[in-house]
Amino acid sequence: MASGTETAASYGISEALLIAYPELKTVYDLFKAEKTAEALEALYKTSYYRNTSATVKQREQQKLNQPAVYADSIAKYKAAARKRLVSTGIKIDTATFDSLVNQAYATGMDDNQLDQALATSGKITGFGGNILGDTTALKTFASSYGVNTLLNESYWNQKSKDLFSGTVTYEDIQAEITTLAASAYPAYADGFTRGQSLDAQASNIRQSIATLLERDPDSIGYDDPVMKQLINWQDPVTKKPARAPQYIVDQTIKSTKDWEFTNNAIATIDAISMKPLTDWGLI
Repeated sequence: MASGTETAASYGISEALLIAYPELKTVYDLFKAEKTAEALEALYKTSYYRNTSATVKQREQQKLNQPAVYADSIAKYKAAARKRLVSTGIKIDTATFDSLVNQAYATGMDDNQLDQALATSGKITGFGGNILGDTTALKTFASSYGVNTLLNESYWNQKSKDLFSGTVTYEDIQAEITTLAASAYPAYADGFTRGQSLDAQASNIRQSIATLLERDPDSIGYDDPVMKQLINWQDPVTKKPARAPQYIVDQTIKSTKDWEFTNNAIATIDAISMKPLTDWGLI
């Protein structure tokens, strides 16, 4: 028959474990006294038994009774975690990473729980890899919907963390940006719901400004005064936001002081000035 200490060991209770969990001393003493029934009754009432998973129990016992094996296991766990996280390009100092991974292994965290612990540690200084790529693409998406200037760096830092921890998806953030764009530019909201960016819907305005004011289209942002005026145009009858008709676009652009100094304006004025002379047959 097994001795009391051997029976205790079969339930994962050793003298070494008592250092970390003093409440188990009574249980261990009962096992040693070969009062197995009483020992088990006491064990099942302990916080250790009720609140500690089988994985954590096994690792705690290994750490105390087989330190070399535990060290090897945690080294492999850490290497696997680092390999998995390298694609995200997470930027965190080595000491903090090692500390969090050590804690994760000891407490039996899964990959998602470890990621959440890293994300909420306050120690991440930035992201590269997939997270950076997704965030950069989302910034471009926000720019094409005309709301990039409404989203500051704090917003993007939080979204990077959320993407890393898995609390949001790329598509979730796209939907959030689309909703913001619809509130900022209500005249274009229907197009947004069909996946049409502001770049696409207001391309005629940008091109008209570029052509009539003789400017590079890429230099015309949504903070440009003429562009801003036209994409926020209101129907004079309904007093509601609406898409400006092309003749309004052209009239608005030609009413700016900038247009007066363009070759377009000079040519137009010359043509108007010469028309009476032409009509009268003087030239």
